[in-house]
Amino acid sequence: MSCPVAIVSARFRSALEGLPEVDGLHANAVMEPVVIEGQRTRGSYFVLIVETCVDCVGESRSEFERFERFERDDPVRPDLAGQYRAFAKLALYGGKVGSWHIFRLGGFGAALIVSEEVKSRLERAGVTDVIFEQVG
Repeated sequence: MSCPVAIVSARFRSALEGLPEVDGLHANAVMEPVVIEGQRTRGSYFVLIVETCVDCVGESRSEFERFERFERDDPVRPDLAGQYRAFAKLALYGGKVGSWHIFRLGGFGAALIVSEEVKSRLERAGVTDVIFEQVG
C-alpha cells in the first residue's frame, strides 16, 4: 500500500521532539532530511515517514458505503482490494489506539492520525498549513 508523503518543516520536527514515536528507541515516526540539489530553501525540510498502521476503524460508528471500499477487480487500484476508499464520517475504536500519538490508519493509509497532544504541540509551535479533522 502506498501512502501520501508528508514534507514537514524544522519547526514541525522540533514540536514533536520528546514523543516516544519520534525519539524513542523504536521510533515509528522518522523525519529524514530533504535535500533539493541546485535549489536554495529558506529552511530545513524533512520527509515524515510514519511506519505504524493501526486497525482501529469503528465501523459501526463510521459512515461509509459498500462502494467506498476497493474491490478485488477494481479497474484502477486492484492492489487496494478490501481497503477503504473514502469515509463520510470516520470514527475510531479507541481501545485499539492505545497510547500512540501518531500513526497511519489501517485499511486507509492515506489518513495520518495524531493525538490531541500532537495537535497542541504543533499549534503552540505556530506550525501552519496543517489541517486537522476531528474523528470520533
